[in-house]
Amino acid sequence: MTWLAFLAVALVILLAGRQVAFYGDVLSEKTGLGRTFMGLFLVGITTSLPELFNVTSAALQGLPDIAVGNLLGASMVNFLLLTVLDAVHPRPLTVRASQGHALSLGLVVLLLAVAGLGLLAERGLGRVGWFALGLFPLYLLALWLSFRYARRFPHDEVLEEEAYAQIPLRSALGRYLLGAGVLVGAAVLLPDLAEALARETGLGQAWVGTFLVGLVTTLPEATVTLAAARLGAVDLALGNVVGSVMFNSFLLSYADVLAPGPLLIQVGGSHLLSVLVLLGMAGTVLTGLMYQSLRKLWVLAYDSWAIVALYLLAASLPLVR
Repeated sequence: MTWLAFLAVALVILLAGRQVAFYGDVLSEKTGLGRTFMGLFLVGITTSLPELFNVTSAALQGLPDIAVGNLLGASMVNFLLLTVLDAVHPRPLTVRASQGHALSLGLVVLLLAVAGLGLLAERGLGRVGWFALGLFPLYLLALWLSFRYARRFPHDEVLEEEAYAQIPLRSALGRYLLGAGVLVGAAVLLPDLAEALARETGLGQAWVGTFLVGLVTTLPEATVTLAAARLGAVDLALGNVVGSVMFNSFLLSYADVLAPGPLLIQVGGSHLLSVLVLLGMAGTVLTGLMYQSLRKLWVLAYDSWAIVALYLLAASLPLVR
C-alpha cells in the first residue's frame, strides 16, 4: 500500500512539474530575464522547497546530521540530473547551454567552499556559527549578481521571438503558482513515505537518510528539469539544477539558526567528503561549459562521466558520522 501511495504522489509531482517547467519558460520570456536566471531563481527555489521543509523538521528535532546530509546529498543528485539531460541528446549538454551559467557555477563554488571551511573550522557566535551565518549574505549576493548579469546581457540566450505571445503575464504567473503549490504539497509527503518504505523493506536508516531521502526530495527538480529539456529550454533546466544547489547551500545557514547550537560544529568534518565531491562536480560542469567539447564517449560527454564517477565515489566510500 505504501508503494502505491508513493507512486501516486510521484505521478502528481510529474504532472505538476510539467506545468511549472512550461510556465517558468513563459515567465522567462514575459519578464525578459531569460531562462538562465528564471531557472536559477524562481524555478530553482520552487523545486527546492521540499528540502526546506525536511531540513526544518530535522533541525528542530535536533538531528543535525540528517539536515546537513539531506542538503548535500540532494545537491549531488541535482548535478547527477545533468548527466540524464546529456544522455538524451546527441550533442553534449554544455555545448547547448549558455555560457552565462559560468557565473552561477562560480558562485556555487564559493558557497560550497565557505560550507567546507565551516565543517573544518566553525566558530560559535552564540547559537549560530560564523561560517554558516556567512552563507546567508553570500546567497543574497549570488542572486543579486545573477540578476545584474541577466539585465546586462539580456540577449545572452537565443530565444524564439514572442514564442508565448498569446499567453498573458498574469495568467502565466497564476498557473505557475498553481503548479508550484501542487508540486510542493505533493513533494512534502515524500520523506514520510520513504521512511515508511524503509521500515517495510528493512533497509538501514543511515542509507535511507543519505540516499533514498536525498533522491525523493529531488524528484521535483528531476521532473521540472526533464520537462524543461523536452521543451528545448536547456538553460532553464541547467539553471534549475544550479539554482537548487545554491539554495541548498543557503539552507545550511537557515538550519543553523533553527538548531540548538552551531550546526556545523555539531556535525564536524564528517560531511566534508560530500562538500569536496560537490566542488568537483561544479568544477567539472564549469570546465565543460567553457571548453565546449563536441565529442561524447558512448552516450555521455566526458564531463558527464566525471560527474557519475564522483557520485559513485561519494556513495561507495563510508561516511563517518
